[in-house]
Amino acid sequence: MVGVADEIVSPELVLVSPPDVAAQAREALPDYELEWELLVARLRAEAAAVESDPPARLTFGAAVFTLAAALTSAAPLVLLILFR
Repeated sequence: MVGVADEIVSPELVLVSPPDVAAQAREALPDYELEWELLVARLRAEAAAVESDPPARLTFGAAVFTLAAALTSAAPLVLLILFR
């Protein structure tokens, strides 16, 4: 016969289980704090190693697109005013 503490206990069952079984289940959890600290340290080191790109410039295509969008936005208003 397998004891209750030796079985795999779901998180829901830990909430309603006796305190000693819940304590054993908590002790069986991996150390996520250490893993988190290692992950954060690795990501910060990678971010520091990456050079920042220069800010993007407004290219000719972007300027033409902006002008076309402004004209198509203002055109209906102008037509409404002219052809009332």
